[in-house]
Amino acid sequence: MFRDGLKNKFGLNEWSGAVGDLGTILPLAFALVVINGFAPERIFFLWGLVYVVTGFVFKVPLSVQPLKAMVVIAIAKGYAPELMSSTSVFYGLLFIILSFTGAINWLQKWFSPAMTNGIQLGIGLILAYKAIELVVDNGLLLNLPESSLLTGLGFLILTIIIIWVVQFRFEFPITLILIAASVIVVLMLGYSIDSTSANGTIASFTLPDISFISDAVILLILPQLPLTLGNSVFAANDACHSFWGKQASRISAKRLGASVGFSDLIIGLLGGFPTCHGAGGIAAHAQFGAKTGGSIIIMGSIFILLAVISPLSNLLFLVPVPLLAAMLLFDSYKLSTLIIKLTSRPEYVVAILVGIISFTTRNLTIALIAGLFTELVIKYMNRKNIFVKEKVKQ
Repeated sequence: MFRDGLKNKFGLNEWSGAVGDLGTILPLAFALVVINGFAPERIFFLWGLVYVVTGFVFKVPLSVQPLKAMVVIAIAKGYAPELMSSTSVFYGLLFIILSFTGAINWLQKWFSPAMTNGIQLGIGLILAYKAIELVVDNGLLLNLPESSLLTGLGFLILTIIIIWVVQFRFEFPITLILIAASVIVVLMLGYSIDSTSANGTIASFTLPDISFISDAVILLILPQLPLTLGNSVFAANDACHSFWGKQASRISAKRLGASVGFSDLIIGLLGGFPTCHGAGGIAAHAQFGAKTGGSIIIMGSIFILLAVISPLSNLLFLVPVPLLAAMLLFDSYKLSTLIIKLTSRPEYVVAILVGIISFTTRNLTIALIAGLFTELVIKYMNRKNIFVKEKVKQ
């Protein structure tokens, strides 16, 4: 199918970039296990499988993340895995239809560069907020609620300094070493996470329950759809080409939509939680050195290995929260600075407006509507100025 000569690499930088998105993935996975009753083995096996296939197909570090709006709603409402896996199938079918009918290309016309970079800015600001919130709410570990806030913030600052100096000044991939060493230290101190899964199987073939379709569409799919289109398709497409150039030649909005569709269809049929390709995760992999799909093949393989050798999947939840938060802050910076690609003042106005509204409301639909309205106003004002100038010349 592809004859572009692209190849994956598996060097030290790819290993470092592989773990770049753990700051987003692990807290969400932990909540799905503890609150919604997902088996950690199944969560990481199915996500790891998508990671590996994505890396082989696209040859770039294309992130695999749980659908953000659905995660928040599922956690808040305590929805059972059966509802979420059925929703995953329905959502996958929707994106397959959008991609293969060409509807996703029509929708892309509504997302100008300013709108896309505004979405990236908003996600970047949210990542920064989430980083601080992680430490404030959890302290040192995801399962250690009684730890000191000052201690957590102190470790966060120390971790930021270490990563900044060693990883980005001296270009030595220290993050992977920090993750491995910190988990070993946590285990030596006697901390552990008891498995909370009701069913530890890595997959379970499950046909979608049609009786769930109304709840799935109204409660989960409609709130998620604008975010997926904006962040996981159009902003992700822009981020891939911005970070990796020719290496991202296989990436397009249509292919990203199809990838989300087929991934969620398979995940849902195997009893898992749906995923997407978030722009924030793409920035995370890029920030920590990833340049090819080798990085996410590495991460996916680790997920699969830990899932298959139960209960090793619980070890992922022992990564210290300040380390995850520090990684999120660097990810935030990488994604937010994509806005500098814009070339005109009106574009910056639209992008900053979309970014701020996305951040303050956590509602991408409102941000997009505000951005579209602002663009229409700017276009109208430009036309009016042109008309006045031409009239004066006459």
